[in-house]
Amino acid sequence: MPTVVISGRVDEDVKLRADAIIRAAGSTVNNVINDVWQTIVSTGQLPVPPSVIDEQKEKRAVLASFMEWFDELPPQNEAFEHMTDDEILAGRVDDYA
Repeated sequence: MPTVVISGRVDEDVKLRADAIIRAAGSTVNNVINDVWQTIVSTGQLPVPPSVIDEQKEKRAVLASFMEWFDELPPQNEAFEHMTDDEILAGRVDDYA
């Protein structure tokens, strides 16, 4: 199968640090790039950086906390069940007038 050359730009410090990690793992930049592209093809998705995964975990934790709070709320007052927000507010204003 024919191959092609892919080029891109990264911060020099990132390149140097990544090169050291890649070499220490016994791999090459070529192998890493090839593996990333193969993963994209096989999964149909881009690899997700750890910072994005951490952010998603934090958002899920906040949502889970909210849902726990929401589930503990008392049931809705049946008197308001079929009223719009405006009707409820109008009734509350009348109560205080």
